[in-house]
Amino acid sequence: MKVLSILLARLEEFILVALFAFMAVMNFLNVVCRYCFANSFSFTEEVTITAFVWVSMVGIAVGYKRLAHLGMSFFVDHMPKKVQPFMALLSMICSVVLILLLFQYGSEMVSNQMRLGSKTPALGMPMYIQGLSIPVGAIFCLIRAVESGVKEFVRLRKVAKGAEEV
Repeated sequence: MKVLSILLARLEEFILVALFAFMAVMNFLNVVCRYCFANSFSFTEEVTITAFVWVSMVGIAVGYKRLAHLGMSFFVDHMPKKVQPFMALLSMICSVVLILLLFQYGSEMVSNQMRLGSKTPALGMPMYIQGLSIPVGAIFCLIRAVESGVKEFVRLRKVAKGAEEV
């Protein structure tokens, strides 16, 4: 399981670094062309937005991995030590339900985009390439939410047991 988590982390990092680099290069080239040649690439906005949507969804999964979900941690941290592990579990369950809904509706959206043949205006790129970021990102998020939720539950149980013994 640990090997799978490490491989997933490497994949997430690769996707984020590659897409951030791509976005930076595309925007830089567009700015240079606009100011030096008074002409810009019309397609850079489309590809940058597509990359940004993918970065956002994969970034949410990385946030779950690093326990950076501020709203839920605020709620859990303000509970008594004995209750915190179970609140972390409830937090994870709420996240999983939300992610499953995101996956379901994202999948329906992609299905509709494919069925309708939706394309972007400048490049004519299929819209489902952007849309796929929702269900694919939801899978990443689901794995990371469960993984981090279980880890946090176990950690908080140890803390609560340590507090009982003192």
